[in-house]
Parts: sequence; C-alpha cells; structure tokens
Amino acid sequence: MGSRGSAARRNWYRLAAALASCAAVPAAIAHGFAQRYDLPVPLGLYLAGSAAAVAVSFVVVAFFLRGQRTVERYPRINVLAVPFVRGFARPMMLLLVRLLAVGLLVLVIVAGLIGNPDPFENIAPVMVWVIWWVGLAYVSGLVGHLWALINPWKTVYGMAERIARRIGPAARGSLNLPYPKRLGSWPAVILFAGFVWAELVWPSSDTPFNLARATIVYSLITWSGMFVFRKHTWLRHGEAFSIVFSLLARFAPTEFRVTDREFCASCGSPDCRSTIGECINCEECFERASTAKREFNLRPYAVGLLTDRPVSVSLTVFTLVMLSSVTFDGLLATPLWGEIARLMLYSEALRPFVLVFQEITGDAISAVSTIALLLFLVLFQLAYLSFSALVYGLTPTYARAGVTVGAVACLFVFSLVPIALAYHLAHYLSFLLIVGQYVIPLASDPFGFGWNLFGTRLYLIDIGIVNARFVWFASVVSIVAGHIIAVFLAHVMALRTFRDNRAALLSQIPMLLAMIAYTVLSLWILAQPIVETG
Repeated sequence: MGSRGSAARRNWYRLAAALASCAAVPAAIAHGFAQRYDLPVPLGLYLAGSAAAVAVSFVVVAFFLRGQRTVERYPRINVLAVPFVRGFARPMMLLLVRLLAVGLLVLVIVAGLIGNPDPFENIAPVMVWVIWWVGLAYVSGLVGHLWALINPWKTVYGMAERIARRIGPAARGSLNLPYPKRLGSWPAVILFAGFVWAELVWPSSDTPFNLARATIVYSLITWSGMFVFRKHTWLRHGEAFSIVFSLLARFAPTEFRVTDREFCASCGSPDCRSTIGECINCEECFERASTAKREFNLRPYAVGLLTDRPVSVSLTVFTLVMLSSVTFDGLLATPLWGEIARLMLYSEALRPFVLVFQEITGDAISAVSTIALLLFLVLFQLAYLSFSALVYGLTPTYARAGVTVGAVACLFVFSLVPIALAYHLAHYLSFLLIVGQYVIPLASDPFGFGWNLFGTRLYLIDIGIVNARFVWFASVVSIVAGHIIAVFLAHVMALRTFRDNRAALLSQIPMLLAMIAYTVLSLWILAQPIVETG
C-alpha cells in the first residue's frame, strides 16, 4: 500500500481500526473525519456564493433559452457501429458478465450466512453498501444503465424461464396476470422505502447474517413478482433498483435504443417511447428487437431527463423519496439531528409512537430515527407539491390550459434527478474511496476464514487517500453543478409545457427559490462533519 508515515493517514487508520473493532455501521465511516478542514473564508460566504451561482445560472438560461424546445432529436453516435465495441456486445461476452453478477449475488448470500460475523472480515457488507449501492449509482448516473445488463435477479429468472420452456408447455415461466394499472410503481416505492430504512436506521444493517437474510427475502419478492406479472412487467413497476438506477441513468451520456417504430408500438411500457416512437432504455424491446434495429448511443448528458408527458404519481413519489433519503442521511451527521433526536425522545406527544417503533426496531434511538425518517419523507413530498402549486399559480392563465398542479409536479420531477446524483456524489465520495478499499483484502478472504486466495489479504487500507479539504470542494462543485443543471432542465420543460417565454420565466421563479434554498441546505448539511465553522 505504501507508507502510513503522515499524521493524517495514521489518524485515518486509527479511526478505521477503531470503527472496525466496535463493528460500527458503514455509514459512520462515511461521515467521520479524523481532521476537519478549516475554511479560508467563513462558511456563510461559500453558501452565499453557491446560491448566487444558481441564481445567475437562472438568469443566463432565461436570457439565452427561448422558444419551444423539443427533446426527441439530439446528437447521438451509435458506438455499436464500431467493430471493436460490437465485439464486446456479443452474446457470449454479455453472458459472462451476467454470470459474474449472479456469482457475486450468491457470494454475498453465502458469505453472510456462513462467514465471519464481523462486518470488516466479511465481504457481504462492503459489497452491498459500497460496491453495489454507492458504486453502481455512480456508474448509472455518469456512464449508463449498467444494471439493466447485469441485474442478477433478471438473469436467474430468465434462466428459469428457459428451463421451463424446455420442460414442456405445461411448465409455465409466468402466470402472466395483467398488472393492475392503479398499482403503478407503488410496490417499488414501498420496497425502496424499506431499503432506505435499512440503510439509515436498521441497527443490524452491517451484520452479514442479517444482510444475507434480507437479500434472500428481496430475491424471493422479486422472483415472485416476475412469476405473477411477467419478468419485464415487474422490472418496470416493482423492482426498486431497476427503477432507481434507470432514473439515474437518464442523466448518463449513453442510451440503448430500438429504432423499429412498429415494433416499439407493441411495447408494454409507453413511458420509454419517445415522441417519434422509438424505445429508449427499454430492456424488453432491446432484448427482443433484431440486431439491425438496435443502437447503443453516446448522447449529451441529461437529455434523458426531458420527458414528453407527465410521469405517474407513483414514479414522482419514488423520485422524491430517492432525493430526500440522501438529504436525511446527511442530516443524521449534524449536531442539529442530535438536538432533534433528544427532543423527540423525551416528547410526551411522541412517546406512544416511540414505544411502538421501539418494539419493532429494538431500541429507542432507532425508533426515533424511524419516526423522523417517515416524517421527513412525507414533508419533502408536501414541500415539493407546494412549490408545484406556486409554479401553477404564477403561470399566466392563458398558458396553463389543460395543466393541473398534479401535472406540474409530475412534469418537473425529473429535473431534480441531477440534484439527487450530485448529492450522492458529494455525500458518499469518501465512503467509496476509503471503505471501498476493504474489497481488496476481502477478495482474498471473502468469508473471513483466514484465506489468501489472491495474495491481497494483508492489504492495508489507505485512509489518507482523501481528506476533508478535497471532500468539501468536491461537494461544493457537485452540489452547485447539480442545481444549475436542474435549473436548466426545469426551464426547458417549462418552455415545452407552457409554450411561451414569459409564462415559462414566471413559472420557474418558485423553482429557482427552491433550488437556492436546497443548495444552501445541502451544503450546510455536508459541511457539518467536514469543516470548522466556528
């Protein structure tokens, strides 16, 4: 690894060792810094400057971006036309990648069930919380929809379907029941909310055995949904991670597309079809379409977030849960949360609820955190709906014909995805760079049995790979950039929806205020465990 001579790296190593010795949850490592960064100017100036940057971006966008905007045509390059790239897209190569993902899923389950119970001696926690959840979210947003390719639950079920078809017509791969339209994406909302609770509140989230059991339960739910409603139907509506990674991938500079419009007209999901009738990032159509009609394109960032129609209410709620959960995670690392938790813990009004949730979670702190999480998720939804109502109210009457408050909320929600990605980048960067290194020694000893399969078991974690100064400036850049992109997307959608420059400008004033407030709040939250503010 190299020398641990510097004081900062020794402090980081002591911190990691201390956390490992007490089996602290991985989230603690993401927020704890042995040394804090002393800002060269007061924190308030950073917050004011960031807010000003977002405000100026609004003025620039409003001045230069005029007239109705369309989204069905944008520059793209089909990289499958390149022989070298096409070679990697061969069925055998894709099969190997998918089998690797299935192998990693099996490894996580087996390691959790029979491996060392210490989370720092077992590969299951670091694979789930660092490599898969944090790392794959980065890849989805910055590279493309990799999860659609490697989803191990889809691969296993697809194999089972093929085996069933070979057995005979009596063996059914799916009940193929019609999916109730009123269900929308609500199953995924519920499952993802449960995952958020497990990540942020569940006291046993880093216990390998419990993590393996949770993975088995989720696998059974996923395969059951696929069996009842068909594989791709459940992936679109019920498989929470297919939805969350597909949302992030809408920002990415790549897409897979089917150009056969007649073929796409029979697609089971109209949400993936563009206004010109081509399917974008639709797994089902891409698997079934002929090779000549498939494209894997490079495209400008964020164009996938410009929608042609309002998304469903359930998908709107899902997107807001994704964004608000990361904000709540940051709040847990602030002194403010300590005060809130103390007040809730001793509140007579909340005592009955605390006692109920204490029976479920096992301790009072987890009960208070559960209540706070539920309240935060609901209040975030209400706040967004309130700003949507302000957008509707400020839009001139002549321009909002046929548009409701609900339609406004469902039209503009995807403009918040860059903020979710930016906050994910800022919030989990140190977590990925530091704790992610544990996968190197654990690759040689995944079960904690003392093996050294690849000779990396004695690798020492480089706790000086990142410091508070780097994390702070990376946070500022990503948060401000995410909000500026969100302002741009929202203004384009306003032009497309209201079809008038003045109406679009007036409608976006509430969104601008929301973006400025959220920028300041996000940076203030991220600053608490990183910088000296006194």
